[in-house]
Amino acid sequence: MAYAKEAGDTAEKLFQEGYVLYQQNSGTRSLEKFKAAVELGHVEAAYYAGNIIRQDYTYITKESEHYFLQAAEGGDVYAMLRLGQKGTVCGTLRDCDYDQDAWVDKALDTSLPKAEAGDSEAMMELFSVYWQRGERSKAFTWTRKAAEHGNAFAQYWLAVGLLDERETGFYWTQTGRREDIFRWLRASAKQGFPKAMLKLALKLRTLGEHREAQHWVEEMGKTDFYDAIFESGSAIMLGPDAAALYGEDSVYGFAEPRPVEGAALLLALHRQTGKESPLDMVENYQDHLTPEMMADAEALSKELLVDTPILYYLPKFGI
Repeated sequence: MAYAKEAGDTAEKLFQEGYVLYQQNSGTRSLEKFKAAVELGHVEAAYYAGNIIRQDYTYITKESEHYFLQAAEGGDVYAMLRLGQKGTVCGTLRDCDYDQDAWVDKALDTSLPKAEAGDSEAMMELFSVYWQRGERSKAFTWTRKAAEHGNAFAQYWLAVGLLDERETGFYWTQTGRREDIFRWLRASAKQGFPKAMLKLALKLRTLGEHREAQHWVEEMGKTDFYDAIFESGSAIMLGPDAAALYGEDSVYGFAEPRPVEGAALLLALHRQTGKESPLDMVENYQDHLTPEMMADAEALSKELLVDTPILYYLPKFGI
């Protein structure tokens, strides 16, 4: 028993390390961690290992199939759905030796009882199950149920993916649809989901609702989401000067620029990720940054995002 617990703890540690690397777009390094976790019996790690290999080839190879089967047999619904995908996935390989439809049915049988019992993660699994089956109305219904159960990702996806981008669901007016989009984005953002914060801030900015948009800009800078931190640092640094550099549509209504604070956040983001875009943004504003400001920003940046892995919030099944 002690050995099994130790192995399980080690597997989970390896999985978490791999997951962070995966969310940092470091597929090769994360794959090593996931494979090591799989050796110790970690089911979800097997899914991610299979998916990374699939992404490299754009279809299921024998190696990715091996990991997907291991994950699916362990109960991972998204692995079941990968095995059930047709067309450019298994169809490219053309030698699948398993029943694809049976795996989709298995995914449904696995998720439905949990969802009916109130599990919001299972409800979101059902979104993917029904979407893959072409039953879009049921997919929408289960996403709404997950959102109503407080699932932050479901709230975000309902607002952005279904109500907005795909215009799923019936509304008498576009005003009613827009109100629901904002309702669910706010619900997700208030739970701290950074993709919702960013989307909400951008939409509020478009409508000229700057006061609330500014609140979310400030909150975005406290997250671990690359895009949100980049937008926050840029908006805070530039303030109203954003209009001259990037157009009137880029301003959040800040009364004045806060160059030291914003540049510090961008410099910290560069330090944590090695990405050049944050530095480019600072350089684009260089004419407004005195040497003293830059020195203060560099000093402040050393206190920001310390020990914070910067993530991209990649979906488990969407890519």
